[in-house]
Amino acid sequence: MNVRRNFLLPAALSLALAPVQASAQGWDPVKSATGWASFDRDGSCVFQQMPDRKLVTWTQDSGIMNELDLSRFTGAAEKWVLDPLGNAWVVAGTTLQLVDRNGKLGTSFTLPAEIADLAWDTRSFILCYRTREPYLERRDMKTGSVMWSYGTKPAKGTFFPRNWHHVAVREDGSVLLTASDGFQLERIDLAKGARLEFIPFTLNGQPAPTLNLADGDQGSLAWWMNNETALLAVPASQLPPGDLKGLVLARLNLAKREMTLVPTGADEKAVLVGIQESNAVLRGPAGGLTFFPIP
Repeated sequence: MNVRRNFLLPAALSLALAPVQASAQGWDPVKSATGWASFDRDGSCVFQQMPDRKLVTWTQDSGIMNELDLSRFTGAAEKWVLDPLGNAWVVAGTTLQLVDRNGKLGTSFTLPAEIADLAWDTRSFILCYRTREPYLERRDMKTGSVMWSYGTKPAKGTFFPRNWHHVAVREDGSVLLTASDGFQLERIDLAKGARLEFIPFTLNGQPAPTLNLADGDQGSLAWWMNNETALLAVPASQLPPGDLKGLVLARLNLAKREMTLVPTGADEKAVLVGIQESNAVLRGPAGGLTFFPIP
């Protein structure tokens, strides 16, 4: 997720994203988007258009701005981030590979495990691994090399079937990491990879409840720029019994260490894919987007 969703596009990439006349012009993510998406602060989003295997850069005001051909990429693209020149680092399974703006394949890395989430700033990206205990890597946007790691590196071939951890990058130069079964966040120094603090939250003046994840995943995390607020997507079935139904957004106020639960009216299988301005962007179980105003 994800949001997926963090920083302004550099000028070089903005210039590259002139409107294109291509097959994807008839494709509308509001109606048809599926899967993961990456969101930037300027309002642009990158979706995968299927079955054409293209990464499509889209804005709500201008529509489709650019396409990147993934037809030469081996495997099913799961997550991605575009660099300032419009090249993409693409994740599929335990493979991380550079695909240049013309679709040509570049440097490839074999990862120790699969990826649960991905976030970025203008110089680097954070891989959050799908592991029982959290493990992160910060990688250089140009080379893909590891700049730091956080947590215990999993043994090669480790497989964990659930997404227990998600990440987001704040504008203050820190990384937010979810805990597996509760409403707590770890804040990590983006430059050094060192833990800065552990942040618990209260709900109505009491310690926030533990999530009942059972066999489910931890919901997506998104950072709301300049509002000291993170959003965590929570299916109502993971909360203690009550009146809430469907997908709920936990609004986490980092300044006050307080949270509120906001029902969205969406199916609990909907996914939080990012934030645009003051709207949470939700993808429905069958695809397509809805824009939920953040109260």
